[in-house]
Amino acid sequence: MRRKTTVSRVLALGALLGLLVPGAASAADGKTDFNGVWLFNEGRSDDLRALVEESVGPETTQGDIKKDIVRIWIRQWLLGVLEDPESAYLTVEQSDKDFKTGLGDEVAIYYFGREASSRGPLGGTLKASIEWQGEQLFLQKKSEDGGRIAALYTLMPGGKNLIVAYLLEHKRLRKPLEARMIFDLDEAAE
Repeated sequence: MRRKTTVSRVLALGALLGLLVPGAASAADGKTDFNGVWLFNEGRSDDLRALVEESVGPETTQGDIKKDIVRIWIRQWLLGVLEDPESAYLTVEQSDKDFKTGLGDEVAIYYFGREASSRGPLGGTLKASIEWQGEQLFLQKKSEDGGRIAALYTLMPGGKNLIVAYLLEHKRLRKPLEARMIFDLDEAAE
Protein backbone atom coordinates (compact mmCIF):
# COMPACT_ATOMS: atom_id res chain seq x y z
CA MET A 1 0.00 0.00 0.00
CA ARG A 2 2.82 2.43 0.89
CA ARG A 3 4.52 1.85 -2.46
CA LYS A 4 1.33 2.62 -4.35
CA THR A 5 0.84 5.81 -2.33
CA THR A 6 4.41 6.97 -3.03
CA VAL A 7 4.03 6.32 -6.76
CA SER A 8 0.73 8.18 -6.72
CA ARG A 9 2.42 11.17 -5.07
CA VAL A 10 5.18 11.30 -7.72
CA LEU A 11 2.63 11.07 -10.53
CA ALA A 12 0.45 13.70 -8.84
CA LEU A 13 3.48 16.00 -8.51
CA GLY A 14 4.16 15.42 -12.19
CA ALA A 15 0.60 16.24 -13.14
CA LEU A 16 0.75 19.44 -11.09
CA LEU A 17 4.06 20.44 -12.68
CA GLY A 18 2.55 19.74 -16.10
CA LEU A 19 -0.28 22.16 -15.38
CA LEU A 20 2.11 24.81 -14.13
CA VAL A 21 4.56 24.60 -17.04
CA PRO A 22 2.58 24.34 -20.27
CA GLY A 23 5.02 26.59 -22.18
CA ALA A 24 7.92 24.12 -22.42
CA ALA A 25 9.97 24.06 -25.61
CA SER A 26 8.87 21.44 -28.14
CA ALA A 27 10.60 19.34 -30.74
CA ALA A 28 9.41 19.16 -34.35
CA ASP A 29 7.07 16.22 -33.59
CA GLY A 30 5.25 18.26 -30.94
CA LYS A 31 6.95 16.49 -28.02
CA THR A 32 9.00 18.33 -25.43
CA ASP A 33 12.67 18.60 -26.42
CA PHE A 34 14.90 17.72 -23.45
CA ASN A 35 18.16 17.63 -25.47
CA GLY A 36 21.12 19.36 -23.88
CA VAL A 37 23.67 19.39 -21.13
CA TRP A 38 22.13 20.40 -17.81
CA LEU A 39 23.98 21.56 -14.68
CA PHE A 40 22.62 20.58 -11.26
CA ASN A 41 21.37 23.59 -9.28
CA GLU A 42 21.81 22.55 -5.65
CA GLY A 43 20.34 25.78 -4.28
CA ARG A 44 16.98 25.30 -6.03
CA SER A 45 16.77 21.52 -5.52
CA ASP A 46 15.63 19.48 -2.53
CA ASP A 47 18.25 18.94 0.17
CA LEU A 48 19.76 15.68 -1.14
CA ARG A 49 22.06 15.13 1.84
CA ALA A 50 19.18 15.27 4.30
CA LEU A 51 16.92 13.09 2.13
CA VAL A 52 19.67 10.50 1.60
CA GLU A 53 20.48 10.37 5.31
CA GLU A 54 16.79 9.95 6.16
CA SER A 55 16.01 7.32 3.51
CA VAL A 56 19.28 5.52 2.82
CA GLY A 57 21.13 5.76 6.11
CA PRO A 58 24.81 6.09 7.01
CA GLU A 59 27.77 5.57 4.70
CA THR A 60 29.06 2.64 6.76
CA THR A 61 27.78 -0.92 7.00
CA GLN A 62 25.42 -1.85 9.79
CA GLY A 63 26.08 -5.55 10.14
CA ASP A 64 25.81 -7.75 7.06
CA ILE A 65 28.05 -6.21 4.40
CA LYS A 66 26.40 -8.28 1.64
CA LYS A 67 23.05 -6.71 2.45
CA ASP A 68 24.44 -3.21 3.01
CA ILE A 69 26.50 -3.03 -0.18
CA VAL A 70 23.39 -2.18 -2.23
CA ARG A 71 22.38 0.54 0.22
CA ILE A 72 25.90 2.02 0.28
CA TRP A 73 26.07 1.98 -3.54
CA ILE A 74 22.70 3.81 -3.68
CA ARG A 75 24.02 6.40 -1.22
CA GLN A 76 27.22 6.99 -3.20
CA TRP A 77 25.30 7.25 -6.48
CA LEU A 78 22.88 9.82 -5.05
CA LEU A 79 25.51 11.94 -3.32
CA GLY A 80 27.86 11.78 -6.31
CA VAL A 81 26.03 14.73 -7.86
CA LEU A 82 27.06 16.85 -4.84
CA GLU A 83 30.58 15.50 -4.32
CA ASP A 84 31.89 14.99 -7.86
CA PRO A 85 31.77 18.09 -10.11
CA GLU A 86 31.57 15.89 -13.23
CA SER A 87 28.47 14.15 -11.87
CA ALA A 88 26.68 17.49 -11.56
CA TYR A 89 26.10 17.42 -15.33
CA LEU A 90 23.03 15.69 -16.72
CA THR A 91 23.30 14.94 -20.42
CA VAL A 92 20.21 14.22 -22.51
CA GLU A 93 20.16 13.01 -26.11
CA GLN A 94 16.63 12.51 -27.34
CA SER A 95 15.31 11.18 -30.64
CA ASP A 96 11.93 9.84 -31.69
CA LYS A 97 13.25 6.28 -31.05
CA ASP A 98 15.19 6.62 -27.79
CA PHE A 99 16.10 8.79 -24.82
CA LYS A 100 19.69 8.74 -23.51
CA THR A 101 20.31 10.36 -20.16
CA GLY A 102 22.84 10.22 -17.35
CA LEU A 103 24.83 12.08 -14.74
CA GLY A 104 28.57 12.45 -15.41
CA ASP A 105 29.87 9.49 -17.41
CA GLU A 106 26.81 7.35 -16.67
CA VAL A 107 24.39 6.85 -19.58
CA ALA A 108 21.07 5.01 -19.56
CA ILE A 109 19.16 4.35 -22.76
CA TYR A 110 15.38 4.11 -22.81
CA TYR A 111 13.50 3.02 -25.94
CA PHE A 112 10.11 4.48 -26.75
CA GLY A 113 7.47 1.81 -27.23
CA ARG A 114 9.36 -1.10 -25.68
CA GLU A 115 10.90 -2.31 -22.46
CA ALA A 116 14.67 -2.88 -22.45
CA SER A 117 16.84 -5.05 -20.19
CA SER A 118 20.32 -4.40 -18.83
CA ARG A 119 22.64 -5.54 -16.06
CA GLY A 120 22.43 -3.59 -12.83
CA PRO A 121 25.54 -2.04 -11.26
CA LEU A 122 25.68 -4.84 -8.68
CA GLY A 123 24.42 -7.63 -10.97
CA GLY A 124 20.89 -8.70 -11.64
CA THR A 125 18.61 -7.63 -14.47
CA LEU A 126 17.05 -4.19 -14.76
CA LYS A 127 13.94 -3.57 -16.87
CA ALA A 128 13.78 -0.03 -18.23
CA SER A 129 10.76 1.74 -19.72
CA ILE A 130 9.77 5.24 -20.78
CA GLU A 131 6.47 6.89 -21.62
CA TRP A 132 5.16 10.33 -22.42
CA GLN A 133 2.75 11.87 -19.93
CA GLY A 134 1.64 14.95 -21.82
CA GLU A 135 4.74 17.16 -22.16
CA GLN A 136 6.61 15.20 -19.47
CA LEU A 137 8.63 12.00 -19.68
CA PHE A 138 8.28 9.22 -17.10
CA LEU A 139 11.31 6.90 -16.94
CA GLN A 140 11.50 3.80 -14.81
CA LYS A 141 13.99 1.04 -14.01
CA LYS A 142 12.91 -2.00 -12.02
CA SER A 143 15.20 -4.67 -10.58
CA GLU A 144 14.48 -8.35 -10.01
CA ASP A 145 14.61 -7.82 -6.24
CA GLY A 146 11.83 -5.22 -6.24
CA GLY A 147 14.00 -2.11 -6.36
CA ARG A 148 12.89 0.74 -8.56
CA ILE A 149 14.08 4.12 -9.78
CA ALA A 150 11.46 6.36 -11.35
CA ALA A 151 12.11 9.81 -12.78
CA LEU A 152 9.70 12.37 -14.14
CA TYR A 153 11.30 14.95 -16.47
CA THR A 154 9.59 18.34 -16.73
CA LEU A 155 10.95 21.23 -18.80
CA MET A 156 10.14 24.67 -17.40
CA PRO A 157 8.86 27.54 -19.59
CA GLY A 158 11.61 29.02 -21.72
CA GLY A 159 13.46 25.70 -21.89
CA LYS A 160 16.32 26.80 -19.59
CA ASN A 161 15.43 24.78 -16.49
CA LEU A 162 14.67 21.09 -16.07
CA ILE A 163 12.99 19.47 -13.07
CA VAL A 164 13.67 15.78 -12.49
CA ALA A 165 11.48 14.31 -9.74
CA TYR A 166 13.11 11.06 -8.59
CA LEU A 167 11.58 8.21 -6.63
CA LEU A 168 13.89 5.46 -5.42
CA GLU A 169 12.51 2.34 -3.74
CA HIS A 170 14.51 -0.62 -2.46
CA LYS A 171 14.06 -3.06 0.41
CA ARG A 172 17.43 -1.95 1.87
CA LEU A 173 16.26 1.66 2.27
CA ARG A 174 14.64 2.90 5.46
CA LYS A 175 11.87 4.42 3.35
CA PRO A 176 11.40 5.40 -0.32
CA LEU A 177 13.43 8.41 -1.33
CA GLU A 178 11.66 11.22 -3.17
CA ALA A 179 13.79 14.09 -4.43
CA ARG A 180 13.22 17.00 -6.77
CA MET A 181 16.38 18.02 -8.61
CA ILE A 182 16.58 21.22 -10.65
CA PHE A 183 19.01 21.52 -13.57
CA ASP A 184 19.91 24.64 -15.56
CA LEU A 185 20.73 24.43 -19.25
CA ASP A 186 24.49 24.72 -19.78
CA GLU A 187 24.41 26.99 -22.82
CA ALA A 188 28.22 26.94 -23.08
CA ALA A 189 28.00 23.20 -23.85
CA GLU A 190 25.66 23.77 -26.81
